Amino acid sequence: MYSLDVNFLKDRNLETSAKTTKITQLRGPSLKEQVPLIIGGAVMVILPAITASSLLILNQLSSSTQQRIQQLESQLGQLSAQNQSVEEINAKVQQNDQEIQSLVTVFNQIRPWSAIFSEIEAKIPANVQVGAINQGDGSVTISGYALSYDDLNDFVLTLQSSPLLNAERTVITTASLEDFPVETTNAPDNLEVEFPQGVRYTITTAISDRPSSELIQDFARSGAIGLVNRIRTLEDKGVIKP
Repeated sequence: MYSLDVNFLKDRNLETSAKTTKITQLRGPSLKEQVPLIIGGAVMVILPAITASSLLILNQLSSSTQQRIQQLESQLGQLSAQNQSVEEINAKVQQNDQEIQSLVTVFNQIRPWSAIFSEIEAKIPANVQVGAINQGDGSVTISGYALSYDDLNDFVLTLQSSPLLNAERTVITTASLEDFPVETTNAPDNLEVEFPQGVRYTITTAISDRPSSELIQDFARSGAIGLVNRIRTLEDKGVIKP
C-alpha cells in the first residue's frame, strides 16, 4: 500500500508539471513584448501620411519659390531697362556738356580784329606815326615812324600794358634812323629842303591768350559789342561763370 501511495504522488507530480507546461505554452505575448509591434504598426501608418504631407509642403514651397523667382526676374528686367535708360540719359547729358564746353571754348578764343585795331590805335603816342598794321596767325605787325627812340619805347610799353595783347611777345623787331617821308609839291627846283629824321620801326605783337570772358570789359571798351553780348548771354544761362 505504501508503495502505491508513492507512485500516485509521482504520477500527480508529472501530471501537474505537464499541465503547467501546457498553460505556459498557451499564454499570449505580454504588453512589453507587444510594444515594438505597436510602434512598428504606428510607423507604417504614420510614415506614409508624413511623406504625403511633406511632399505637399515641398510642392507648395517650390511653387511659391518659383513665383518669387519670376517676380525677381521681372523686377530685375525692369531695373535693367531703367539702368539702360539712365545710362542713355547720362550719355546725352555728357554729350551736351561736351558741346557746351566746345561752344564756350570757341567764344573764349574769339578775338575781333576790329577790337584789336581799335586797341592799338588808342595806344599810339603823339610822337609816333603808324603807317601799317598787318595781321597774321594770332600775331600783329605794326610799322611806321617815331620821332625818337624814346617815343618808340613808350609806344612798346603802352602796347605791352594792353590786356588784349601778349606783353612778352610785344617787341621791337627793327629800328633805324631815317628821313621822314615828306612829300613836296610845286617846290622850285633850286629849293633845298632839309627833312627831319625819325626812327623807322617795326613792332611785332601777339593776341592775348586769356579767355574772352575775362576780357569782356576791354572788348566793350574797344567796341566789340557783338561778342560782349554773346558772352553775357552765356553768363546769364550759367554756361560761363562770370
